[in-house]
Amino acid sequence: MALALVLEDGSGRADANTFLLYADATAILEASPFASAWTSVTQGIAEQCLAEATAWLSRAPWDGVATTTTQALAFPRAWLETRDGYAVASNLIPLWLKQATARLAFWLSQQSATPWSKTGLEPGTELQLPGGLKLTPASGAVMPPDVRALICPFLRPGTMVVRA
Repeated sequence: MALALVLEDGSGRADANTFLLYADATAILEASPFASAWTSVTQGIAEQCLAEATAWLSRAPWDGVATTTTQALAFPRAWLETRDGYAVASNLIPLWLKQATARLAFWLSQQSATPWSKTGLEPGTELQLPGGLKLTPASGAVMPPDVRALICPFLRPGTMVVRA
């Protein structure tokens, strides 16, 4: 069964599983040197990577608080500010988060092994996911520097996302 992406639109949806749809990720990545590598991945795999990137980013130690108690993802957030004191709107998904999601999804789409070490699988065991995605446990993931640069200003002070 194919994954159905449910977009978080800024209302705090309880059923959302992505900050970004495939077409929007493709538009963001068109401005990068790896646009052709992204579009060479099947849309189904790309959508799985968007959902996984969203899940990873939702686990980050963000400033502010979720706007509802029932929302599935970390965004939208209230009381989130830039480091120079400007408020981030609490009723939308910010562009920098969409860019981080697209770039992290691209990075995931290029991996041949799962980047997380604590999968519960023995090294060398193939993990088969819906849609034909196959991953193998690897030793640990370092978040891509371009994604880290986009999100670090909005993380709780004193935290840094390095590993998943």
